[in-house]
Amino acid sequence: MAGPRFFGFVIGGSLPVTLAANWLAGAWDQNPGLYAPTPATARLEEVALRWLLDLFRLPSECGGAFVTGGTMANFSALAAARHAVLQKAGWNVEAEGLCGAPAITVVVGAEARPTLFKSLGLLGLGRNRVVTVPVDTQGRMRADSLPPLTAPTIVCVQAGNVNTGAFDPFPEICERAHAAGGWVHVDGAFGLWAITAPFAAHLTSGL
Repeated sequence: MAGPRFFGFVIGGSLPVTLAANWLAGAWDQNPGLYAPTPATARLEEVALRWLLDLFRLPSECGGAFVTGGTMANFSALAAARHAVLQKAGWNVEAEGLCGAPAITVVVGAEARPTLFKSLGLLGLGRNRVVTVPVDTQGRMRADSLPPLTAPTIVCVQAGNVNTGAFDPFPEICERAHAAGGWVHVDGAFGLWAITAPFAAHLTSGL
Protein backbone atom coordinates (compact mmCIF):
# COMPACT_ATOMS: atom_id res chain seq x y z
CA MET A 1 0.00 0.00 0.00
CA ALA A 2 2.96 2.32 0.48
CA GLY A 3 4.05 1.80 -3.14
CA PRO A 4 3.52 4.52 -5.77
CA ARG A 5 1.41 2.20 -7.94
CA PHE A 6 -1.10 1.09 -5.32
CA PHE A 7 -4.50 2.37 -6.46
CA GLY A 8 -6.84 0.20 -4.38
CA PHE A 9 -9.45 1.97 -2.28
CA VAL A 10 -8.67 5.36 -0.72
CA ILE A 11 -5.47 4.25 0.95
CA GLY A 12 -2.27 6.14 0.36
CA GLY A 13 1.33 5.61 1.39
CA SER A 14 2.60 7.75 4.23
CA LEU A 15 5.22 10.46 3.87
CA PRO A 16 8.35 10.25 6.05
CA VAL A 17 7.24 13.26 8.07
CA THR A 18 3.82 11.74 8.78
CA LEU A 19 5.42 8.48 9.87
CA ALA A 20 7.71 10.40 12.22
CA ALA A 21 4.74 12.34 13.61
CA ASN A 22 2.91 9.06 14.23
CA TRP A 23 5.93 7.70 16.12
CA LEU A 24 6.03 10.82 18.28
CA ALA A 25 2.29 10.64 18.97
CA GLY A 26 2.62 7.01 20.05
CA ALA A 27 5.66 7.71 22.21
CA TRP A 28 4.06 10.69 23.93
CA ASP A 29 0.84 8.69 24.51
CA GLN A 30 -1.34 11.75 25.01
CA ASN A 31 -5.14 11.97 25.12
CA PRO A 32 -6.15 15.26 23.43
CA GLY A 33 -9.80 14.56 24.19
CA LEU A 34 -9.20 15.45 27.84
CA TYR A 35 -7.84 18.93 28.47
CA ALA A 36 -6.94 18.48 32.18
CA PRO A 37 -4.26 15.77 31.77
CA THR A 38 -3.02 16.82 28.31
CA PRO A 39 -3.53 20.59 27.82
CA ALA A 40 -0.75 20.97 25.24
CA THR A 41 -2.09 18.44 22.74
CA ALA A 42 -5.67 19.52 23.35
CA ARG A 43 -4.63 23.07 22.47
CA LEU A 44 -2.93 21.80 19.30
CA GLU A 45 -6.27 20.29 18.21
CA GLU A 46 -7.99 23.62 18.86
CA VAL A 47 -5.43 25.41 16.67
CA ALA A 48 -5.82 22.85 13.88
CA LEU A 49 -9.60 23.18 14.01
CA ARG A 50 -9.34 26.97 13.71
CA TRP A 51 -7.12 26.50 10.66
CA LEU A 52 -9.79 24.34 9.05
CA LEU A 53 -12.47 26.98 9.72
CA ASP A 54 -10.24 29.51 7.95
CA LEU A 55 -9.52 27.10 5.10
CA PHE A 56 -13.20 26.49 4.39
CA ARG A 57 -14.20 30.09 5.16
CA LEU A 58 -16.68 28.96 7.79
CA PRO A 59 -18.01 31.33 10.47
CA SER A 60 -15.69 31.61 13.46
CA GLU A 61 -18.41 30.39 15.82
CA CYS A 62 -18.53 27.00 14.07
CA GLY A 63 -17.27 23.98 15.98
CA GLY A 64 -15.55 20.82 14.89
CA ALA A 65 -13.91 17.63 16.10
CA PHE A 66 -11.37 15.06 15.00
CA VAL A 67 -12.69 11.53 14.66
CA THR A 68 -11.22 8.15 13.83
CA GLY A 69 -12.46 7.86 10.26
CA GLY A 70 -15.24 8.29 7.74
CA THR A 71 -17.80 6.06 9.43
CA MET A 72 -17.45 7.79 12.80
CA ALA A 73 -17.58 11.18 11.07
CA ASN A 74 -20.89 10.24 9.46
CA PHE A 75 -22.16 8.83 12.74
CA SER A 76 -21.23 11.92 14.78
CA ALA A 77 -22.66 14.40 12.29
CA LEU A 78 -25.89 12.43 11.83
CA ALA A 79 -26.28 12.17 15.61
CA ALA A 80 -26.14 15.96 15.75
CA ALA A 81 -28.70 16.13 12.93
CA ARG A 82 -31.01 13.67 14.71
CA HIS A 83 -30.82 15.73 17.90
CA ALA A 84 -31.48 19.02 16.11
CA VAL A 85 -34.49 17.98 14.03
CA LEU A 86 -36.15 16.25 16.97
CA GLN A 87 -35.43 19.16 19.30
CA LYS A 88 -37.13 21.43 16.79
CA ALA A 89 -40.11 19.04 16.91
CA GLY A 90 -40.20 19.29 20.71
CA TRP A 91 -38.56 15.94 21.48
CA ASN A 92 -35.41 15.34 23.58
CA VAL A 93 -33.98 12.20 21.99
CA GLU A 94 -31.14 11.85 24.50
CA ALA A 95 -33.57 11.79 27.43
CA GLU A 96 -36.60 10.08 25.87
CA GLY A 97 -35.03 7.85 23.22
CA LEU A 98 -36.61 7.14 19.84
CA CYS A 99 -39.66 5.19 21.04
CA GLY A 100 -42.61 7.49 20.47
CA ALA A 101 -40.48 10.19 18.84
CA PRO A 102 -41.68 12.02 15.73
CA ALA A 103 -40.69 10.10 12.61
CA ILE A 104 -37.63 11.49 10.84
CA THR A 105 -37.54 11.39 7.04
CA VAL A 106 -34.02 10.69 5.72
CA VAL A 107 -33.39 11.51 2.05
CA VAL A 108 -30.35 10.04 0.26
CA GLY A 109 -29.05 9.77 -3.28
CA ALA A 110 -29.12 6.45 -5.11
CA GLU A 111 -25.30 6.25 -4.89
CA ALA A 112 -24.89 7.16 -1.22
CA ARG A 113 -21.91 5.49 0.47
CA PRO A 114 -22.35 2.36 2.62
CA THR A 115 -20.97 4.09 5.72
CA LEU A 116 -23.93 6.47 5.62
CA PHE A 117 -26.36 3.57 5.88
CA LYS A 118 -24.27 1.93 8.59
CA SER A 119 -24.45 5.12 10.63
CA LEU A 120 -28.20 5.46 10.11
CA GLY A 121 -28.63 1.91 11.37
CA LEU A 122 -26.51 2.52 14.47
CA LEU A 123 -28.47 5.68 15.26
CA GLY A 124 -31.82 3.91 15.11
CA LEU A 125 -32.91 5.79 11.98
CA GLY A 126 -32.97 2.63 9.89
CA ARG A 127 -31.11 1.61 6.75
CA ASN A 128 -34.23 0.71 4.81
CA ARG A 129 -36.45 3.65 5.80
CA VAL A 130 -34.63 6.16 3.62
CA VAL A 131 -36.19 7.97 0.69
CA THR A 132 -33.91 7.37 -2.29
CA VAL A 133 -33.53 10.07 -4.95
CA PRO A 134 -32.37 9.17 -8.50
CA VAL A 135 -28.94 10.37 -9.65
CA ASP A 136 -27.52 11.45 -12.99
CA THR A 137 -24.81 9.67 -14.97
CA GLN A 138 -22.13 11.14 -12.68
CA GLY A 139 -23.85 9.97 -9.50
CA ARG A 140 -25.15 13.43 -8.55
CA MET A 141 -28.49 13.59 -6.78
CA ARG A 142 -31.14 15.03 -9.10
CA ALA A 143 -32.55 18.03 -7.30
CA ASP A 144 -35.59 18.02 -9.58
CA SER A 145 -36.47 14.56 -8.23
CA LEU A 146 -36.49 15.49 -4.56
CA PRO A 147 -39.73 14.46 -2.86
CA PRO A 148 -41.87 17.01 -1.01
CA LEU A 149 -40.00 17.79 2.21
CA THR A 150 -41.61 18.29 5.59
CA ALA A 151 -39.94 18.54 8.99
CA PRO A 152 -38.37 16.66 10.66
CA THR A 153 -36.16 15.77 7.68
CA ILE A 154 -32.47 15.07 7.14
CA VAL A 155 -31.23 15.36 3.55
CA CYS A 156 -27.90 13.57 2.99
CA VAL A 157 -25.80 14.92 0.12
CA GLN A 158 -22.32 14.03 -1.14
CA ALA A 159 -19.26 16.18 -1.66
CA GLY A 160 -17.58 13.71 -3.93
CA ASN A 161 -19.20 10.61 -5.40
CA VAL A 162 -17.11 7.49 -4.73
CA ASN A 163 -16.82 6.59 -8.42
CA THR A 164 -16.75 9.96 -10.16
CA GLY A 165 -15.92 12.62 -7.57
CA ALA A 166 -19.03 14.59 -8.60
CA PHE A 167 -20.73 16.84 -6.05
CA ASP A 168 -24.48 16.93 -5.53
CA PRO A 169 -26.16 20.25 -6.54
CA PHE A 170 -25.96 21.82 -3.09
CA PRO A 171 -27.61 25.22 -3.77
CA GLU A 172 -30.87 23.75 -5.09
CA ILE A 173 -31.04 20.99 -2.46
CA CYS A 174 -30.19 23.29 0.44
CA GLU A 175 -32.80 25.80 -0.69
CA ARG A 176 -35.50 23.12 -0.69
CA ALA A 177 -34.39 21.76 2.68
CA HIS A 178 -34.20 25.25 4.19
CA ALA A 179 -37.70 26.09 3.05
CA ALA A 180 -39.01 22.91 4.72
CA GLY A 181 -37.10 23.48 7.96
CA GLY A 182 -34.90 20.46 7.26
CA TRP A 183 -31.29 19.61 8.02
CA VAL A 184 -28.58 18.98 5.43
CA HIS A 185 -25.83 16.45 6.10
CA VAL A 186 -22.81 16.53 3.77
CA ASP A 187 -20.86 13.32 3.32
CA GLY A 188 -17.58 14.82 2.20
CA ALA A 189 -15.27 11.84 2.63
CA PHE A 190 -14.08 12.00 -0.98
CA GLY A 191 -14.49 15.62 -1.98
CA LEU A 192 -12.83 16.87 1.20
CA TRP A 193 -10.77 13.78 1.96
CA ALA A 194 -7.38 15.00 0.78
CA ILE A 195 -7.58 18.05 3.03
CA THR A 196 -9.63 17.10 6.05
CA ALA A 197 -9.77 13.39 6.61
CA PRO A 198 -10.82 12.32 9.03
CA PHE A 199 -11.79 15.73 10.48
CA ALA A 200 -15.43 16.46 9.82
CA ALA A 201 -14.98 15.08 6.43
CA HIS A 202 -18.68 15.09 7.06
CA LEU A 203 -20.28 18.43 7.69
CA THR A 204 -23.71 18.86 9.11
CA SER A 205 -25.78 21.98 8.88
CA GLY A 206 -29.10 22.94 10.39
CA LEU A 207 -30.61 24.91 7.62
